[in-house]
Amino acid sequence: MKARTLACLLLLLGGTAVADDFSLEKARRVDGFLARIAARRQASLFLKKAAFNENELNSYLNLVYIKKYAPEVTRIELRLKDKNRVDGNLKIKLAGEKYSAVPGFLRDTQVSFSGSFECSNYHMRFVFSELLINNSRFSPDVLDEAYGAAQFNAKVKKSIFDWFTLLPGLKNVQSSEKKITFYY
Repeated sequence: MKARTLACLLLLLGGTAVADDFSLEKARRVDGFLARIAARRQASLFLKKAAFNENELNSYLNLVYIKKYAPEVTRIELRLKDKNRVDGNLKIKLAGEKYSAVPGFLRDTQVSFSGSFECSNYHMRFVFSELLINNSRFSPDVLDEAYGAAQFNAKVKKSIFDWFTLLPGLKNVQSSEKKITFYY
């Protein structure tokens, strides 16, 4: 999956966590798994699965992923629940000339959300049930309209409800209470 697409998902799914809760060893376990299945050359006859706990996933997101692909995100925390439901928080800091056109009140942002993700045909998307930006409640539909309007020069407009392709090698993703399972 393209880094930009996954970064958008992280912006939708992310949260705040205490840095002391993160473990580089746990982060490397998830990173190693994802790198290993992406590099696989032969398709498997049988579907395999690997499960990671919530802390391992959050360690990977904070110590590996955002450093490489989403430097604007300063912290992220996901709380995994049954039936692919997710609650989360994320902090975003937009600094530098690249973001000079962004209004000041949006440069240091906290996003809290609840919802669930769906997987189908090697694709995934997040469906919001609740969305708060800087402690103000927003309708996901209204936010999507604003996002679309901001893309006035884009040939193909994107939506916060778009499906995106799973990482190479992944076939499906499911969550249960404090656990995520990757099928490959």
